[in-house]
Amino acid sequence: MKIVAVIPARYKSSRFPGKPLADICGKPMIQLVYEEAEKAGCFDRVIVATESNDIMDKCRNLGLDVMLTSDTHPTGTDRVAEVAQKVDADIYVIIMGDEPLITAENERRFVASIGEKDADAVMLTAKFKNPVDVANMTTIKLAINDEGYLIFMSRAIIPYPKECLGYPIYKNVGAYALKKKHWSFS
Repeated sequence: MKIVAVIPARYKSSRFPGKPLADICGKPMIQLVYEEAEKAGCFDRVIVATESNDIMDKCRNLGLDVMLTSDTHPTGTDRVAEVAQKVDADIYVIIMGDEPLITAENERRFVASIGEKDADAVMLTAKFKNPVDVANMTTIKLAINDEGYLIFMSRAIIPYPKECLGYPIYKNVGAYALKKKHWSFS
């Protein structure tokens, strides 16, 4: 089974333009994300997908595999779909380009879990540790049923905490996997 990691890296972020190039301890953020994916050792190929010539040039200078994609994609998943039309794989693991704290170990465990469920997609999740963080509208909250399947997701608090929170609330950690056989391209 061929597994390709794609790292969507958009320059034109509305909240932080150029975020993938932000310096973290002397390296651009996108390099840290890429290096962890390479270190995981479970991908046949790791590709940065970007609409930006600046990001593409930086990646090339660093020796990272990079592909220029359309600047009209509304989401990172759309950017990955464009890559999937050009690069064949059975599974595409999407690792968000602004998630430098996802470790190679988490990526290895995540990839190993893909075959455990009969699902078209798998998402890396974590429980919120600080209840205050649940109110942060930039974090995607997940409603997961008892079998571990995603029911829905939202930037709003789900379910709405009418009373004391006596249950775990999960968040998307910034990585998910999609099986190509379930995609349809126009």
